[in-house]
Amino acid sequence: MRLLCLILVIFILNISLVNAKEMLFDSPIDLIHKKECSLDEFCKEFIEDIDIEKFIKKEIEADYVVVSLDECLDVAIKNNFNIQIADKVYFSSKFEYQNSLSKFLPMLNTTSYIADYSGQILVGGVLRDNFHETAISVNLSAQHELTQGGKQIFEAKAKKYFSKSRKHELTFKRSEVVFLTTKYYFEMLLAKIYIEIYLRNLIERNAQLALAKNLAKSGFGTKFDVIRSQNASAAARVNLLTALNNFRLSQSRLADLMGIDVNTALMPFEDEIIPMDLIDENKDVDIFFDLALQNREDLKSYKNLISYQKQLKNVYLTDFVPKPIIYFQQQFQGTIDTSVRPNYIVTGLLNWEPGDNLFWGTYTKIKAQKEKIKATILEYENKYRKIKQEIINARTASIFNQKQMKINKDRLEFSKESIKLAMLRFDNGRGILLDVIQAQSEATLARVEYASSIAKYNISQAELLFSCGTIDKEWIAKNYRP
Repeated sequence: MRLLCLILVIFILNISLVNAKEMLFDSPIDLIHKKECSLDEFCKEFIEDIDIEKFIKKEIEADYVVVSLDECLDVAIKNNFNIQIADKVYFSSKFEYQNSLSKFLPMLNTTSYIADYSGQILVGGVLRDNFHETAISVNLSAQHELTQGGKQIFEAKAKKYFSKSRKHELTFKRSEVVFLTTKYYFEMLLAKIYIEIYLRNLIERNAQLALAKNLAKSGFGTKFDVIRSQNASAAARVNLLTALNNFRLSQSRLADLMGIDVNTALMPFEDEIIPMDLIDENKDVDIFFDLALQNREDLKSYKNLISYQKQLKNVYLTDFVPKPIIYFQQQFQGTIDTSVRPNYIVTGLLNWEPGDNLFWGTYTKIKAQKEKIKATILEYENKYRKIKQEIINARTASIFNQKQMKINKDRLEFSKESIKLAMLRFDNGRGILLDVIQAQSEATLARVEYASSIAKYNISQAELLFSCGTIDKEWIAKNYRP
């Protein structure tokens, strides 16, 4: 009797599935007839020849550009807009510093004139006729402010520290782009892998749905099997749509970070994610804190910003200091007839004001600047606290993801074995279709979580490097082995 049932199942499977079709986003999946095949062989018929990149191209309706992580890093470092903006800000501050140094040089000036006098002129009450002279005057002058009582010195120091702060900010932006490029790339690769997993899952669900319908028609299945298969197929469609949507969003996000057209459809060339060991996360956490304190460029930027603000306070203090000026002038004056002769003037000036607005204006400026310094110091301390928190989070996530990755790898092997047993039981009439659906659903979930744990591990490793201030493009590229 059991043998007869098995023969009928195979007969239904091979004949009834010939005409079954399920629509996948306007793309039909043909359940092609194959003689004398088991359910396991039947599913393989439709999933072994999947061209995932061709499928993605059709669904997102755009030609794609195949990329790798190291290529994305090169383009991002070169074209990222945040880096370009930080670069311009740094060079602007650099020229401002050079401008402040120029104030130590004297100011030079020259004026000259030639005047032609002719006609009559009244000199000492006597009217002189036929007067004609050509007067010549050439003035050369130099003025030096002698640092304006030290004000120019402190202004130059302030500009120097500000320029250093902008340089550290530029370096930080570069390291940030390296981390974000790595993060977004693995998120995009994960989304691509999700598409393949969920596409295979949908094909399997559609095949099982067609089988459940035909078994129900022949009396060997139940309506419950059909409804359960329909629900599984619908869920598979939703998962695939979500994966496609996430993949397109990740493409746009990475393209924007790389400074290229955000409509560019990037395609990672890998078909799987390989774990990438960048840093030993099992070291004592205090070691990572010390690394961050020594290497984080944004912390160095804050330190220089504090020094900049301290020099601004010193600039305000010079309002109380007398400001000497030396003025030198050499003149050449005369006429064409009498020749031109020189004369010299040397002047020393001293100006002193007791601060702005009778001392009170300068005093309040100094007090306000002191409060700004205190606020920046607190921002620095708060920034370091947040970095320490980021280090703890990234370190913990890396340790957890590494353990989860190993567990999910074993789980994946278990799920494969479970499918084989469920298929074998079903093909031999000892199991039901629901067992196969559940086994394949568990396998799909295991594949998803295994790929996810690898991607999360790689990202947490990169984040830990970034949080410690030791991330760089060369180290990522060296450990990137697709």
